[in-house]
Amino acid sequence: MISYQLDTNTLFRFLTNDIPRQRSQVEDLIRKAKRHQVTLHVCEPIFIETAVTLKNYFKYPKNKIVDLLGLLINSSELTIENRQLLIKSLDTYADHALDFVDCVLLIRTQTLNHRLFSFDRHLLSLT
Repeated sequence: MISYQLDTNTLFRFLTNDIPRQRSQVEDLIRKAKRHQVTLHVCEPIFIETAVTLKNYFKYPKNKIVDLLGLLINSSELTIENRQLLIKSLDTYADHALDFVDCVLLIRTQTLNHRLFSFDRHLLSLT
């Protein structure tokens, strides 16, 4: 079976449909994954980059970003690195005025029972 690592642009095409022909190709790949013909992997940095770019480049509002990332993270067709950490990070992102990457840092810090050094007082208040 072929395994694919998906890049950020692949996720953008699927989520935004800004290039319909490429979205169709991604949908074909997802259908193959559903039939267990291929496996699809998303590594943690790609997931984080997707969140950041949806906000900063595509200018999506937070609630739409949460919905789109939720769609990815809950997809049984995708193997997502550190899925549980990212689910908790997404929940935190939905509930707090933080950037997604800060939420990942916060949840990772808590999970590893580390202390956080930051000048961001709001972030520190959540540790």
